[in-house]
Amino acid sequence: MPEPIMLKLKSISEFLTNASSAVLLDARSEGEFEQGHIPGAISFPILNNEERILVGTCYKQQGHREAVILGYKLIGPKFNEIIAQAYERFDGKEIHVHCWRGGLRSQIMGSLLQSAGFKVSILEGGYKSYRSLVLEYLAGNFKFEVLGGLTGSGKTSILLDLEKRGAQVIDIEGLANHKGSAFGALGLEKQPTQEYFENLFYQKLSSLDPSKVIWVEDESRLIGSLQVPTSIYNAIRNSFVHFLDYSFEKRKAQIIIEYGCFDLNLLAFITEKIRKRMGDLNNRLAVEAIKNGDKEAWADLVLSHYDKQYIYGFSQREPNKSRQVGAEGEALLLELLSIQSNNL
Repeated sequence: MPEPIMLKLKSISEFLTNASSAVLLDARSEGEFEQGHIPGAISFPILNNEERILVGTCYKQQGHREAVILGYKLIGPKFNEIIAQAYERFDGKEIHVHCWRGGLRSQIMGSLLQSAGFKVSILEGGYKSYRSLVLEYLAGNFKFEVLGGLTGSGKTSILLDLEKRGAQVIDIEGLANHKGSAFGALGLEKQPTQEYFENLFYQKLSSLDPSKVIWVEDESRLIGSLQVPTSIYNAIRNSFVHFLDYSFEKRKAQIIIEYGCFDLNLLAFITEKIRKRMGDLNNRLAVEAIKNGDKEAWADLVLSHYDKQYIYGFSQREPNKSRQVGAEGEALLLELLSIQSNNL
């Protein structure tokens, strides 16, 4: 009788370094996957949320052996369904599998798929190993070129135009799915979890060349409900800032275009949320203005509020590490693309 073929183990670093066309299956429960996962992974749970809780409770109350028996009891009837789904979705493809620590769930899934004829590798250390790599990397020392400017300067659009021209750019607000202010969630889908935001940040940052210029926007510590990783935030605060010096009227027009398209009652509701920071009188005037459809007056008041906030934060930066930029359009892009970190 031939000896069984052992499952191949692949380290997380090897997997990330040698990206291939292989399918990455996350064998954890759907709840674990939603909390955070390796970008590009496919949720393919061997135990669902409820079953995982049952096994975990059994482990705490009765021990390892009974939990393993219960796990197999729950998984066994689903073997045919797992194989059928794998044939339908991944036939002919190499498969990588992981669970939380590269333990029993991924081993069972990997063995089952391998017995069905798939070429399978197990990610050693599982998602836990990946998260350790992410957190260690994001705690490193970084240097950026920072694009700053008061609200309505169009910083994100400029960064995306730079990226189209070949510059290295991290669109932090894009990763966070939020534009930063109290109005920043308008028109966007739900933000990712903090964990998945960090995973996305790692994926983007680790793909760039640190010896070349990396552009980011001047961000606060919080973007919506998400926190910029501490080392990244410190790097943004300590890096050189190219400050877009655009007029109030130009920026106000941009704010009206960007947010004036939304329901006026919704804008009033969000405006009321910043009453404490904005001040009672100005806030009441802004709310009244937008309810009456006076977008100009509303934008005047709201933009003045955010200008004060940004100017204060900018004043806390280290002196002589910023410059004003008045160029626009093509001239601005060419000016920024010509910048090299070692010239500053």
